[in-house]
Amino acid sequence: MSAIHYYLTFNPFLNQEYEQGYTQAHEFYDLIKSVVAKDKTGSVYWGKFIAKERKASVNIENFQEVLRVNNENNLSTHLYITDFNNLWVGKVNAVKQKLPKDAITLPFYEGKNVEVWFEITDFILLEHSPEETASKLSELYINNQYYKEAIEGLSPFTTSIKYPCLLQDIAEEQYFDEFDDNEYTHLALKTNPAITKSNSVQVLKSLYTFAFPEDMYTKIPHAAKLEIESAEVDMLEQRHHNMHKIAFSYLKALEIVLNDLIIHHIKKSGLGESFFVDATSAPPKLFLNPSKDYLIPLKQFNKNFSLSHLLNFVDRSSSHNHIGFKKAFSSHKPFIRFVSKELAPLVKDNYLIEIRNAIAHGESSKVSFKDVVAIRNMIIGCGTDGIIQKCYRTFYHEKLQNSYKVTEFNQVKSDGKKKEKSGLKLVG
Repeated sequence: MSAIHYYLTFNPFLNQEYEQGYTQAHEFYDLIKSVVAKDKTGSVYWGKFIAKERKASVNIENFQEVLRVNNENNLSTHLYITDFNNLWVGKVNAVKQKLPKDAITLPFYEGKNVEVWFEITDFILLEHSPEETASKLSELYINNQYYKEAIEGLSPFTTSIKYPCLLQDIAEEQYFDEFDDNEYTHLALKTNPAITKSNSVQVLKSLYTFAFPEDMYTKIPHAAKLEIESAEVDMLEQRHHNMHKIAFSYLKALEIVLNDLIIHHIKKSGLGESFFVDATSAPPKLFLNPSKDYLIPLKQFNKNFSLSHLLNFVDRSSSHNHIGFKKAFSSHKPFIRFVSKELAPLVKDNYLIEIRNAIAHGESSKVSFKDVVAIRNMIIGCGTDGIIQKCYRTFYHEKLQNSYKVTEFNQVKSDGKKKEKSGLKLVG
């Protein structure tokens, strides 16, 4: 069964002392950002309040059990928070009925009747428009032991459940577990153009128009989208002094996408125990069999692997005819062919791994602005099919084929002929 998480809604109009659009979630984000910047172990509490005359009805044992089980499975527990305009997600460290004495929280909660508190150690904005929020909510579903009825997908109109509720996420994205601690300790500390309001809407429209069909872009992991959008904002605002950061963002986005389509897919296919990881090495290494005592199953490991290691893993798994690999990708052979036959040579011929490593190790002077633009063109597709687009087109070769194929014109013609034939003739 997929990991279970928490979900609740809030009223953005209760924060009236601030400017329009700055909700208690934005205030919470600013607070946790300042807290963890000073103390890596810091946390802030989000509360779910109810009317003063009501009594708490949350089954705290169930909520705490969810957290315990996720911890045992080496998975983070998420709190999804929405006002249906934006969707936020926090990393939960504890669930309590009473606020601890020295806990940090918003002044907003003063005097309110709070029935449950969530201790949050990291917090990010997932979606920042009603359309994108609704799309992501449709991926959240309820099908677990805590409810008698199942709900296939949530929406702003879901009224049959009480909040906060316990649910699952189709995407099963980890968000907080996969990033490199050496780059930044918390996602809240990473620049997010959607929060800073720096041309993010314009960038998103451009990406939909020129690089990715919308139904494809929704499949891209949040972390990869954040890298792409940050780089595109820098390009749009002509921050050429950031060119090495821009190049690294595109390469990082590609790496995240490949981790999602290869490693995450293996886990979702139930084959995470067929491969093994040396988590003690830097960077971590994948093995096809448990050849050493200290190796752990891939299922227990959540960090991302490097681009070079992923390409090597696909090559080794294919050449060794690994049974677990064959099972995992039996319905995704076009994707594996693309990675092996097209992507690997392209990465090698364009020195993408060497460039990534050079930037990561502070040798960015070796990379010119012309090469940065070429990397952008290759990865997101400017004047050509982008690598990321090809990854998704080959992985979801059946689901996404209608985005590149005229399917309705002939149907309209056929329907018109049928109507014409079925018309009744009046006899005088």
